[in-house]
Amino acid sequence: MINPENIIFSGTESISTEDMSEITSLKLPTRLIFIRTKLIERELKKNLSLKQISVTRQIFPFGLKIDLQSRNPVAFAIREEKGISIKGYVDNEGEFIKEKYFDNKENIIFPVKVFGWNEKYKIYISKIFKAYKNNNDLMVINIDTNGFIILKERELQEIFLGYISRDIDYKLNLILDIKNQLNKQKLSKKIKSLDLTDLSNPKLKVFIP
Repeated sequence: MINPENIIFSGTESISTEDMSEITSLKLPTRLIFIRTKLIERELKKNLSLKQISVTRQIFPFGLKIDLQSRNPVAFAIREEKGISIKGYVDNEGEFIKEKYFDNKENIIFPVKVFGWNEKYKIYISKIFKAYKNNNDLMVINIDTNGFIILKERELQEIFLGYISRDIDYKLNLILDIKNQLNKQKLSKKIKSLDLTDLSNPKLKVFIP
């Protein structure tokens, strides 16, 4: 029979057998032959946002071996789950990692925060990270419940990207073009915001003393 002491984890220190019973269909004790390894892999990958996972039965030493590959977070994040704010992190692919399932959380510092994470927005979050990969201007990605995106950054202060749309790639490229043009012109006034909500009428505001 497989008991908690027969489960062998590798690749992380943040997962326990108690977590296993909460987020998978595995109920202990049970016979090794009855364990559905592929189902457990799917459940763990979904609930823990793992990069890779392998669950295998082994006779010697007797037990269930679980190899986990965690994701590498690049920003702090907050998501809403049944009206409750859940703290965590996101990686470059926009995947959310719950705080409790990440090792070494006490030693990390990220310059970027993501508010309003949602499964359906992760591809857009990933696109934003990739657009800013060559500079450190990005500070906040804020997505409201309707999918309206506002970026906060060091050079342009606030950028209103507007509602989630297929135009996001064009808008992100436009941001980089605008920043390059401003650097070339050496504008003396400080930028207040850039509004790309309506691409037919982009608006750049400056601080007026």
